Amino acid sequence: MSAFIVAFVMAVVVFGGYAAAAMLSVPAGPPLSVGGLVAVQPLSGWRVASSGTVGGFPVGRITRGSGTLDVVVVPGVGGDPRTLAGAYAGRVLGQQLSHLSASSALTDVSVGGQPGVRFHYVGVTDAGASIEGEVTAVVTPSGDGVVFDGWAPEGLLGFVDGALHTMIDRARFA
Repeated sequence: MSAFIVAFVMAVVVFGGYAAAAMLSVPAGPPLSVGGLVAVQPLSGWRVASSGTVGGFPVGRITRGSGTLDVVVVPGVGGDPRTLAGAYAGRVLGQQLSHLSASSALTDVSVGGQPGVRFHYVGVTDAGASIEGEVTAVVTPSGDGVVFDGWAPEGLLGFVDGALHTMIDRARFA
């Protein structure tokens, strides 16, 4: 009987994390629509924190604990995702963060069937907090840009990046 209990406990320990992760990666609540161009479905435990405009661009934010996903729409940007990613790094991250270090290596990705690129960064906020993040930039066939900026306090991004990727990968464009 004790061998059965040991086997059961081992199975729970080994496979329990997968079950918990599966339960936390299901859609929950209404999707966040940003600029009428993109909709992002929050996962269990995540919530829409805000939506509005910043610098004239539509922006939405989804959060859970220390993790945050900002979705920025740049209408009529044209060009390609690499150009959009570089502009976001320089004009947005470069203005918001000091000691910014952004990866020059861009990884090709596909978001909602649209080609995009992804890069990592670290920096320090005005409040002195060190953060790390990952930017995914997409330019739709109509020439509109969408930037997904997932970030967390430094050292914690690895705990939320799976959920961030799931929400980004499931994004739907209008």
